[in-house]
Amino acid sequence: MKTMKKVVAVLLAVMLMAPAAVNAAAPSATKATIAGQKAAVSTVYTGKAQLPATVTINGKTLIAGQDFVYVNAAAKTDAGTYTVSIKGIGAFEGTATVTYTVSKAVAATKTTKVAAKKAYKASSLKKKAKKFSVKVAGATYTVKGKKAKKYIKVSKKGKVTVKKGIKKGTYKIVIKVKATKNTEAGKKVVKIVIK
Repeated sequence: MKTMKKVVAVLLAVMLMAPAAVNAAAPSATKATIAGQKAAVSTVYTGKAQLPATVTINGKTLIAGQDFVYVNAAAKTDAGTYTVSIKGIGAFEGTATVTYTVSKAVAATKTTKVAAKKAYKASSLKKKAKKFSVKVAGATYTVKGKKAKKYIKVSKKGKVTVKKGIKKGTYKIVIKVKATKNTEAGKKVVKIVIK
């Protein structure tokens, strides 16, 4: 009976010591610091307020909300350069400075929905005019050439009228978009081909 009690006592002692040994052997988790670091990020104007979703520091890509949070930073809409502070969370600690640039949007993106070419058969324009739109926000429209101006008209809203009786050939409309504080200047040529 005494032997049984000794065995039980030894087993209990081993069981109690095992967790302590495991905890002692496990290394303490150390966080990577971003304290005092600086980062530069670029994004493009979208018309919506934004802050960078990721930041690269010391070769590591940190994700907003997972690896860091912004410190009293307001999302910006307009093109420009802004400086904000971020605080490490999760596997990171410390505070870093981020300079991010919102670049102007390329004006050409505003004209991508406009077809670069329209084609018609001359026979379909003998008795009836054709109409289509090249509308682009903030754009101006110019019909190139005296011959083209005789048969093609473009309204200020980008509505194109190809008049009946137009001769075979290639005609051009030039769309121009002026630069703004958030978009670059742009230009697109639309060809009207009459076969």
